[in-house]
Amino acid sequence: MYNFIAKLLNFIESSTDQSNSDIVIAEYILRNTYELPNKSIYEVADACHTSPATITRFCKRFDDISFKELKEYARTFIEFNHTELNLDKMKDNFYPERLNEYFNDLTYSIEQTKELMKSKNLMGVINRIHKAEKLAFFGVTFSHLLARNAQFKFIRLGKYVTAYSNHENQISDALSLRKGDFALVISFSGDTRFIVRLVKVLKGQGIPIVAITGREDSFLARNAEEIILVSDKSDSDFKSPIIEEISMLSIINSIYLVYSLFLNSLEGP
Repeated sequence: MYNFIAKLLNFIESSTDQSNSDIVIAEYILRNTYELPNKSIYEVADACHTSPATITRFCKRFDDISFKELKEYARTFIEFNHTELNLDKMKDNFYPERLNEYFNDLTYSIEQTKELMKSKNLMGVINRIHKAEKLAFFGVTFSHLLARNAQFKFIRLGKYVTAYSNHENQISDALSLRKGDFALVISFSGDTRFIVRLVKVLKGQGIPIVAITGREDSFLARNAEEIILVSDKSDSDFKSPIIEEISMLSIINSIYLVYSLFLNSLEGP
């Protein structure tokens, strides 16, 4: 779902020429996603000061699709966003009480995650990180933000790390991994269609997988060499993981902290 937005952002982030037609079109779609399904290709071309043929070429470069299919991507994204909040459950909750409930749930989740974190699992991950020639971190939507967070942290510790945003680049990265590399996959459910596909690619490449997940029985967990579980606590009022993401981030930070101490111990006094 969010691959639609990630790919649009990639068009923008990959170029410094803001006058490039692909950048102009991508920015227009991001600004007008909710109106796009009702726009004609001529209206979009006119708004972007370009031609319908250029819009068609953009769609091909975007995902080898037609303009009609691009509009369907936007429509599906919009429909998903309309169910972001469970308004029926939330309408009677005034915000001070709701915030208090959130922080109580968050505290419970962190405490449970702390208890689930087994030292032997953590040290197994630390050893894999230390020995790996390359670290490839994977996650989609909110989990991608965690993967990117981890990427920056471990680059600062001298590791070669990748963490691509869109699906296609993640699959290409997985296919490029070699013996001696290591994959860390972040997914609370561990069972989304893309994560299943990604795990199959990694297994086919013979790449060891470390999973950060909230589901011990998920496809991801069942196919991982190392599993670090987080609390299964979530907030059913939201599709966005406002509790889960904090639990998973605490694991990322714990791995970073312990690996930093590990490196320091190797350097000696």
